[in-house]
Amino acid sequence: QQNTSNGKNVDLTPPIYAMDLLGFGHAEKPGLSYTQYLWETQVVDFALEVMEATPMVMVGNSIGGGLAAGAAASLGSICKGLVLCNTAGVLEDPDTYRGYNKEPAMDTQPDINFSFFGKGTPKVNTNPPISSHTEAARLGNPDDPPYAPIPILGNNALDLFGLAIIKFLFPQIADRMGLIYGNRLTNADQTVINAIRQGATSPGSPNVIGCGQKLSPNRPLNEVLEGMDVLVFIGLDDQVSSPAAAKARAELFARLARKDGYGKLVVEAVAGSGHCPHDETPDLVAKAVLDWFTNSGITEGSAAVAVTTPEPQAAI
Repeated sequence: QQNTSNGKNVDLTPPIYAMDLLGFGHAEKPGLSYTQYLWETQVVDFALEVMEATPMVMVGNSIGGGLAAGAAASLGSICKGLVLCNTAGVLEDPDTYRGYNKEPAMDTQPDINFSFFGKGTPKVNTNPPISSHTEAARLGNPDDPPYAPIPILGNNALDLFGLAIIKFLFPQIADRMGLIYGNRLTNADQTVINAIRQGATSPGSPNVIGCGQKLSPNRPLNEVLEGMDVLVFIGLDDQVSSPAAAKARAELFARLARKDGYGKLVVEAVAGSGHCPHDETPDLVAKAVLDWFTNSGITEGSAAVAVTTPEPQAAI
């Protein structure tokens, strides 16, 4: 929806597939438990089933960036590269990151031997050791406490929470679009504002918003991006997180690029651009992407998948 203008030089760019995620934008919002793993799976399924595993470059902005990174890691060699614009996702300090190091969960089987005074047999960990966040995610994050619904209200409380957030922020959508597209307000026209309002009032939107309160742990970008061809854009005038946070984020990515295993990670800090550098400075971003394609040698035979999230969450 919002990225069609960036594909105007079709003679210079590979085929572009732009998809909306389930629950976002004008997509359907069925009563599911929405997590990053659901959305990553949707992207992976699209790549494998619709695109028939065509070699590709994944592109994502904000929430879509974090999801694109996870999907790219899951696709392995099918994904030839990754472009991230002010991406979401956990990025731990590269100097102190040590990989997956959570304490193993104890065996939850009840004790069989117990005394009259209630002293049971000490429980021991019988789970096999987990070596990565990806492996933990595939196993359902067994070393993290399970999600516990709010007593009595259960998951209905999340719907009420989501509805309250929408009602509180709905009148502010136009103003918040100014934060997202602060350096190019022409992209926040009435058509975009109305589209976001429509998505926010669609049946199922409160559930999508509410599910944000029970997301499972994220795989850190330190693990996901290792060994991958990655181009990272950081708009330094990001008014969503704050310019100070954007600068710190850019410096963190730059430090990650200097570590072993991340030699193919390129960081572009973009002055005069905010949360959506591909929309606010499209010519600069497009040129950098095309140059990166050429220098990385990944253009030939590759398509591009844009993971977009033009939804109520983009504004609230």
